[in-house]
Amino acid sequence: MSKQVESGILRGRPFDGVITFINNRLRNITETIYCDERYSIVRVANYLIVNLYLPCVGTSDRMLICENVLENVLAWRDRYRMCECIVAGDSNVELDSYDAVAKY
Repeated sequence: MSKQVESGILRGRPFDGVITFINNRLRNITETIYCDERYSIVRVANYLIVNLYLPCVGTSDRMLICENVLENVLAWRDRYRMCECIVAGDSNVELDSYDAVAKY
């Protein structure tokens, strides 16, 4: 991202990312576990909510990025085994395709 910012004027929608909104009524039972450019993890009561954004086809090092994000999410999941897990977001892949990311 910093490379793109340093390269000059940004046009259109140059960055994507994740944001997770939690209702104010749940604030006292909510904890932000981890937040990154590609994923965020929030615990609400006994639920671990993972919101992720994976790169689209054509992104350089796409598979490496996806592997890294999913391995990190799995590590957090292992740390919070006692919670039910909800994964949502944009995987940028057709899950029933033969794409390498879909298979992974």
